[in-house]
Amino acid sequence: MMYPTKRPGIASLKAKKGQRNFREFAMLLTIMLITALVSACGNTTNSAGDTGKSDSQPNMQATAMESTKDNEAGQSIKIKHGFGETEVPPHPKRIAVFGLEDIMLSLDVPMVYAYDFKGYYLDDALRKLNIPVSDNADFKPNLEAILQTDPDLIIVQQYSIDQKGYDELSKIAPTLAFAPDDWKSSIVEIGKALGVEDKAQAVIQAHEEKLKQVKEKIVQAVGNDKTVAYIRPSDKDLQVFFPSFNLVYSEFGLKPDASISDLQKKSEDDWGINLSLEDLPLITADYVFAIYGGSIDTEDAFQKETAASKEIEKLQLWKSIPAVKNNQVFKVSSRHWMSSGPIAESKEADDVVNAITGKH
Repeated sequence: MMYPTKRPGIASLKAKKGQRNFREFAMLLTIMLITALVSACGNTTNSAGDTGKSDSQPNMQATAMESTKDNEAGQSIKIKHGFGETEVPPHPKRIAVFGLEDIMLSLDVPMVYAYDFKGYYLDDALRKLNIPVSDNADFKPNLEAILQTDPDLIIVQQYSIDQKGYDELSKIAPTLAFAPDDWKSSIVEIGKALGVEDKAQAVIQAHEEKLKQVKEKIVQAVGNDKTVAYIRPSDKDLQVFFPSFNLVYSEFGLKPDASISDLQKKSEDDWGINLSLEDLPLITADYVFAIYGGSIDTEDAFQKETAASKEIEKLQLWKSIPAVKNNQVFKVSSRHWMSSGPIAESKEADDVVNAITGKH
């Protein structure tokens, strides 16, 4: 693997340029000193309180203050992330991203590379940017492709790499890695790194306001005592997701199905539990949201899993679920329901409010 090196001749060119600049600076300094002496001789007290200061001096002070601020803003900043702490250059302009495109699009900051493939829930938005993309579902950064974009900063989803992968990316450019578990914490740190911390806070506030409005609409439509379950059935087994895994249980005025607390006691995992299809009757929720496949399945694999749902719906066990009987099972896309970020969660909120209020 090859990495960026200094271009031939750059050091000698800089040396010659420095010598020329020094001579020019010396001449300029001499002229300024002569001008200052002449000006000092001409300055007298014109009237009470007038010391002969020119009207331009306040503006000069303001300019100096602005320059100080610019200098502070131009300093590098250290950012803590999943693999330690990294010094980020001031004002990065060429940012390669892998797995955290949701946050970057929400911040409306430029990218020179991104993870994307046909069927990805951000595909349309990323294609409009006309930037290089991975163009496949393989969730492992392509070092050569990223290197070719000449980034000055890399922002990567932490679970897509290990320490070795992080070290390799860091050879290309300073690299920040964030887990998808808590996108709000990640967007704040990314905002600091890119100098758009205010924008990051605005994204969080707008998102929280939307969730609040969605909850109000749902409670107004069906009350605040309805129950919900979030599942992934397949032709082999049944996955039931827990409240810690998804906001559908906590942000929309819906309560976890009665079966959830019992299943949590049986599981060693925080995300949910794997069951057999014979356990389908355990789901007694008023509303069921069901996904098929994974968030980064290839398009063929995704369609295959989705088609399998028709076979599951033929099962008597499936038909016995109360939500099925009441036509209150809603198929939603794992593309964004299994993803993390303000855009993914906003899409999920739209799914929930449209499904539930659309039936009443």
